[in-house]
Amino acid sequence: MGREAGSRREAVRAAAAEWAVRLSDPACASDVRAAFEAWRAESFEHEAAFEREHAAWERTERLRAFKPGGLASGAKPDADLLAPEDAPRRAFDRRSPWTMMAALAAVAGVVGTGVMTATASTAYATDIGERRVVVLADNSRIELNTDSKVVVRYRGGVREVKLVKGEALFEAAADARPFVVKARDARIATTGGELSVRLGAENAAVTVRRGAAQVEPDGDGPARETKVAAGTAMVYGPGGSHAQPLSDAEIDRALAWRQGAIALNGQSLSQAVAEFNRYNRRKVRIADPSIADLRLAGYFQSTEPMAFVTAVTHTFPVRVSEGEDGVIRLARKG
Repeated sequence: MGREAGSRREAVRAAAAEWAVRLSDPACASDVRAAFEAWRAESFEHEAAFEREHAAWERTERLRAFKPGGLASGAKPDADLLAPEDAPRRAFDRRSPWTMMAALAAVAGVVGTGVMTATASTAYATDIGERRVVVLADNSRIELNTDSKVVVRYRGGVREVKLVKGEALFEAAADARPFVVKARDARIATTGGELSVRLGAENAAVTVRRGAAQVEPDGDGPARETKVAAGTAMVYGPGGSHAQPLSDAEIDRALAWRQGAIALNGQSLSQAVAEFNRYNRRKVRIADPSIADLRLAGYFQSTEPMAFVTAVTHTFPVRVSEGEDGVIRLARKG
């Protein structure tokens, strides 16, 4: 049974490595990309495997750039790039170019994992409107929301991730080493929980979905560690901190971005507009302060601001205009 599971995992890994190589080709056809999306959507295992192999292939490309001309067709790589003893046999299987390059990506993944578990740091980021899933060497998982960035570093027996900007969901694999998220001058530690962290202009919000977390301010002052249980959201910043329990439905609405959506449930129009502007380069502005406090409810695609605007104008006495700058402006009718 274990042998069959191992063979299946290896088949998934090999397929993921091949997809990573094929998609890196600028001339990759749209039907190939569509086939890949269908394959990735089949299971989380496919998604996680592809993220690992994609990162490995990117590291391979960076390593190749250090050599004049890279690895020309048929050329042999440097011996120090292929750390495992059997790497030459795995990396240069002559059955097909895809097999060769996919194996090389897998080898780079082994080398990269060795570096990450030491002291090197790796950054992952998303653009406006983009989401990304990252699977770390210990099988911990990070989901990055729009316009976000994290830096991962494993050192001193601690799995450390710094949230530089934006928002992310962290699923820490069970491990004896603590998993620490550093965000807005605080350390958020867990050993195997699932939590989201969002950075605001001054404050940070931590929502624990599973397990528990300890939030402790950075610095040399006295420790004021706060335990945050599952189903709890905590906001902290220069003005202090406060926590409140959340229902499963409230947590699901807060994490609707994972499905590319914004779930509104009584937020003001100004809050909703600010949320949509996080996901889109085309901005919405409230030109009339008198409508800023209108309350909204609904489920919208985060990258479709016009659908949101249309719903607002159909529900409230609000008109929309667009200037030469492309900004969508909302004002009261009449």
